[in-house]
Amino acid sequence: MAFDLRRADTICAPATARGRGAIAIVRLSGPSAVAVRDAVFRGKAAARDRVAVYGDVVDAHGRPFDDAVCTTFLGPRSLTGEDTVELCVHGGAVVTDTLMARLVELGCRVAEPGEFTLRAVLAGKLDIARAEAVAAVIDARTERALRAAQRALRGGLHDAIAGPRAVIVDALAELEARLDFPDEPLGDARRDELAVRVREAGAQVERLVDDARRGRRLHDGARVVLWGAPNAGKSTLLNALVGRERALVDDAPGTTRDSLEVMVDLGGVPTTLIDVAGIRDGDDVARVERSGIERARSEVLAADVVVVVRPADGPPAPPLPDEAVATVIGIRSKADLAKNNGDDGGLWVCAHTGLGLGALRAAIANALGAGDGEDDEPPLAHTARQEQTLDDAAAALACAASALNDGVPDELVCSELRRAARATDALLGSDVAEDVLNLVFSRFCIGK
Repeated sequence: MAFDLRRADTICAPATARGRGAIAIVRLSGPSAVAVRDAVFRGKAAARDRVAVYGDVVDAHGRPFDDAVCTTFLGPRSLTGEDTVELCVHGGAVVTDTLMARLVELGCRVAEPGEFTLRAVLAGKLDIARAEAVAAVIDARTERALRAAQRALRGGLHDAIAGPRAVIVDALAELEARLDFPDEPLGDARRDELAVRVREAGAQVERLVDDARRGRRLHDGARVVLWGAPNAGKSTLLNALVGRERALVDDAPGTTRDSLEVMVDLGGVPTTLIDVAGIRDGDDVARVERSGIERARSEVLAADVVVVVRPADGPPAPPLPDEAVATVIGIRSKADLAKNNGDDGGLWVCAHTGLGLGALRAAIANALGAGDGEDDEPPLAHTARQEQTLDDAAAALACAASALNDGVPDELVCSELRRAARATDALLGSDVAEDVLNLVFSRFCIGK
């Protein structure tokens, strides 16, 4: 999918979800938005900028097919920087489809996902980091993820990168000036001073990289696998962590033959708990059970955290696959059956009484980097693109600082500083390739 980066046409799309509802909003933006509005809407009063007007939407013969409220936002003061119109009609697929068909007849093009927000970026109304935060607000699955997205939407990432960006610009300006006047070389003391400032800027960016990893977890979610032998209590534990009967439980071993997934909020991280088949070997393992065991091994390889469940009255849990790289939390389940409950200092859990469940939730949340609590400041960056761009900037700043300390020629130091500057520009959208724009905005919903 490729967007019209010239913004030469007028686009339209529903801004509300399809289906039955009180109202539906249809949005159009572009050079002919006002002319199209005048052809499809008959107001009871004259349309004015930023004023809601009641009237009718009409077909090609001027016959009303619904009443509506129309609001016009004239450019450049609109979100997209161009003339924008919003028509609020009665909710329902037929009304919306009829209106959309009429707008297309009048020359509008149906917008691609995210195209309205893209136009806001191209018009300088938003930087790309804030545009990505718009999608994060819409997709947030926990309150903590929503707070993080709102913080980024308010320009938090832009503010956080401003300090390191200023250091890059200042250092580049000084070094390039010295290149223009080679008779005035940079003294050792000044090089050391610049190296300290550049290294500190790099450390700030490194913290944003770590921040981005937490942010991606909040946005994308995490996968936690419950691993153990048959009848270790994994399904009962899943039900206790979820707070309702979600997995089938029976005293007979091997009840779980396939993976069962349930989404929960753990420390603000949208977390998918996965109850997998019990792991055992032997000739008596049926084909369907063996398939479940293979799927369990695959789930572990894709997990962020594995909770290894060993019953208090049973043998050690089966070993994890050698390729597993997830964080491992070991627990002793069925603690009510043990005589020496908790004497070994491990995490003992009883799903029936609730013993240890709070500690287990906290341990998982901590392993997922959920932070210290609700007052912990939420992360700013949250996408793979942002993480990679920040990582590039941090690497370039580290190289520049080392080059300054080692007496490397100024031309090479400038090269690394320019690389860092390009990365910060790409982070905020002042220097972003077209294919990156297509990737970012193709993940938006239609009409946003």
